[in-house]
Amino acid sequence: MIQKPSEKDLALARLRRLPMLGIFVAFLMVVGVCIAGLWNDLERQHRLILASEIANLQSHVERTILRIESDLRQGKSLEDFSAPNVTDWLVEHWARMIASKPDRLYALIEDSSGSVLAFSSKTDLSFLSDGNSVSIDGFPKSIRRIILGQGAHSATAVEVGLPIELNDHRIATYRTAIPGQWLEERVSASTRNRWLVWLAILFAMSLIVSTTAIFLFRLGTHTQELEQALKTSETRRLADLSKLVVSMAHELRNPLNSIRLNLFTSEKLIRGDSPIDQEEALVMIHESVSEIERVNELIGQLLGFVKADENQETWLNLDNEIQSILNFMKSTHDLHQIHIDYRFDERNAVGKVSKKYFRQILINLLQNARQAMPEGGLIHLHLHTSSQSVILAVEDTGPGVASNLFETIFEPFFSTHQDGAGLGLAVVKNLIEATGGSISCQRSSRFGGMRFTLRFQSKFQAGSILEAKS
Repeated sequence: MIQKPSEKDLALARLRRLPMLGIFVAFLMVVGVCIAGLWNDLERQHRLILASEIANLQSHVERTILRIESDLRQGKSLEDFSAPNVTDWLVEHWARMIASKPDRLYALIEDSSGSVLAFSSKTDLSFLSDGNSVSIDGFPKSIRRIILGQGAHSATAVEVGLPIELNDHRIATYRTAIPGQWLEERVSASTRNRWLVWLAILFAMSLIVSTTAIFLFRLGTHTQELEQALKTSETRRLADLSKLVVSMAHELRNPLNSIRLNLFTSEKLIRGDSPIDQEEALVMIHESVSEIERVNELIGQLLGFVKADENQETWLNLDNEIQSILNFMKSTHDLHQIHIDYRFDERNAVGKVSKKYFRQILINLLQNARQAMPEGGLIHLHLHTSSQSVILAVEDTGPGVASNLFETIFEPFFSTHQDGAGLGLAVVKNLIEATGGSISCQRSSRFGGMRFTLRFQSKFQAGSILEAKS
């Protein structure tokens, strides 16, 4: 006999569907922001190109009119600018500036009654007889959009027409135009790359939002299952699992906070409110995706109680990874007024540690130093090598701890902060020792805070000897 689900089960099922709705809404919001940003960007770009081309066209008209008015003041008449006896310099000028260029449609001179006196030989003036014109918003009335011809043979153009004056009287008008098709091709070519950039941002933002939301949903779902198990377990098991959940939450908080700040900075970039350039934004997005992958691995450890692999043989260029982590944490450090001073003596310092563990180690140390300096301060990192080890020193300008606590601070659940879980430095010590390295701490004589010294096994590469450095 099939048992019907209870009301409690149905309510729980509906509750679990809510995060998926939140994921969908968040995705739609990201898409909406990107579409709005793209639309405004393309509109602005189109306006800038139109203004630039109209300025070039108007400059041509003004220079030509100045030459014509100069000839008129020297005794020439409009007959010298009327077909078929058009002055030689104007014929040559039209051949060079109109007929030979794809961005010019025609040029003509018309008298005060509207009759055409002369025109360039590039276009058929019969099209103009059927032309309809409309003004362009934001531009003077002398600039208009016209429609040439009718039906399937119609075309558009942007025309500039300015008066030719003699003794402060308007005696004629000089007009010239840009082909509408050429202008649209110009706009399309300039905006194509912007489309690609915005699509890349949309894809990256959507990936980050959806992936982060899915991971949080998975964490929430399995946390609920753990809570049900804890309710039925004995007291010791309850305490152990609670500590495990607190530990993983501590490890997840750091990357998620930085991802949140990077998403906030990217949103400001899309709206045009951020001074950072697109290259820096793409670096933040790339680092956020890397941290999301690390969060996924940490969730796997929570679900499967995975232990650190003590027999791993992974070698890492520590300088490259330190710079990557500092780029990822930049938004967090800027927000809390933390200045980073990173120095290295050996760029190719290769140590025995996996990328995953090293990121977890250094982010924990940076977070620990930041929490010790709530009003801001300095974190100094120094990477160097000895004959057998790669050494990374991390110092800060915080208050430090008493010397009798130097060993105790690495014990699980010991914290000098009231709201601290006391697991950050314990995790750091376990991960370093799992790779065959070591960590020690002392008071920083230079900066007054704490100094943590990390030692990793060094790798000697062929043809390269790492010299001892202090």
